[in-house]
Amino acid sequence: MGPAGLGFQEILLIGVLLLVFVRPEEIPAIFRRLGRIWAKAYYYYTLAKREMRNMEKEIGIEEEMKEIRAINARIRSEIANFDKAVKKETGDNPTAPVQNTEENSKEN
Repeated sequence: MGPAGLGFQEILLIGVLLLVFVRPEEIPAIFRRLGRIWAKAYYYYTLAKREMRNMEKEIGIEEEMKEIRAINARIRSEIANFDKAVKKETGDNPTAPVQNTEENSKEN
């Protein structure tokens, strides 16, 4: 995955569309505008995040939010481990049925 969750094929498609529909001399200006928009969006994101943390401190729920974030991190870790196990078991094909082995039949 590339920037913003885009894969190689999506980025390539965007590049081809740019070349087809936009004159080459306009491409740098377009990327500058997109960079400014991205920077402004990131600025507002960090500003909102900072305000949320300040509100947590004012209200007095800072410790509870730390606990919630820790639980969230543990859940994400468990989900990632589960995904790895599924991919290992199905050979990177999550829709494939799990093969029934002697261990699996003993557990059932």
